[in-house]
Amino acid sequence: MPFDVNKSSGTWKHGENSDNYKDIMVKLGVPAEMWDQLKNAEFPVNSSLSGNVMTSKVEAMGKTIENTFTLGVEGEESDPMGTKRKVTYTMEGDNLVSVYPNHDGKGLSVHTSRHFVDDNTIKVTFKVGDLEGWATSKRC
Repeated sequence: MPFDVNKSSGTWKHGENSDNYKDIMVKLGVPAEMWDQLKNAEFPVNSSLSGNVMTSKVEAMGKTIENTFTLGVEGEESDPMGTKRKVTYTMEGDNLVSVYPNHDGKGLSVHTSRHFVDDNTIKVTFKVGDLEGWATSKRC
């Protein structure tokens, strides 16, 4: 069964993570000093999928970011820090996969894969350059 995008709507908070998760976040450009703030924050998410068009609206770091994509087609995504980058979202089995071929503008390739562990837990695996890790999000 594919990843249920509509079921991912709700308020989420950080759960568990791999030992190197902080290193992954820093490599992704999240300032180290923001780690504790992000780790303890709650993130309202409103996601929908209509046909192959996915829309995601997230409140993070005091900003609301809305992005719309067509599955399998490269699009542009904005993050809470105002950075825009190219990304392709696809469904692979029960995973929602996103691939950023040039995440940092310097050739850093990023691959993320999300799947539901249960109705209240999403596990995300990361491959950021040569780093691999994971994190979970828990529904509030």
